Amino acid sequence: MNILLTNDDSHASPLFRFAIDILKPLGQVTIVVPKEEQSWTGKSMSRFKPLIIDEIRLQDDTAYCLDGTPADCANVGVYHTCEQRPDLVVSGINIGLNTGLSFFFSSGTIGACLEANIAGIPAIALSQSLERGVFQNWTENRQMPEDTVARLREQTTELLDHVFEKLFAREDFFSQPVTWNVNLPYTPAPDWEIVPTVLGQTMYGSCFNKVGDQFRHGLGLTDPDSRENADGE
Repeated sequence: MNILLTNDDSHASPLFRFAIDILKPLGQVTIVVPKEEQSWTGKSMSRFKPLIIDEIRLQDDTAYCLDGTPADCANVGVYHTCEQRPDLVVSGINIGLNTGLSFFFSSGTIGACLEANIAGIPAIALSQSLERGVFQNWTENRQMPEDTVARLREQTTELLDHVFEKLFAREDFFSQPVTWNVNLPYTPAPDWEIVPTVLGQTMYGSCFNKVGDQFRHGLGLTDPDSRENADGE
């Protein structure tokens, strides 16, 4: 199986390493990743600037680093970087959940998957729930506690083994160019199971706070969709 891997948090994300190591036993993995974090870019693509791609090393793996959006990475990967057309595009593992309609369409992680779907390729978007303090520490300081990383690595390997087994068992999985949006819990229940959901109608309010004569990103949250089986429940 030929797999194209990207994300929206750049190659600096500790969770991106999880994805590389989990996917490598499944097939030939080509990595095309944004040079810098591209959260909240949705499926935007670069139109008026030339894109530069560099070959980098991520430990023992070769990766391509593109100064564009996740959707740029998916398109360049599918048509220019992969030696063979990918059978699957995986995006993530995103730092933070991607649940609810408004976040689905805003997510650069999912944007890369939608670009893969346009190319006729199925895609999996992977996102990791984090405690607020862990998330804020990463956002503000680009640091994540080593014990948290170690625990998440172990549980993520177990969770995704089951997720991939379930998805790949579907007869239509590789023939249908759709996006599977997978959100991983911060602490799984002892009796955890894979639960199919519907995309919740969760919305956000203002995305910006006015500071002087500037507007800076500061998300106003609303209550999650409380319908049964909604993904933000």
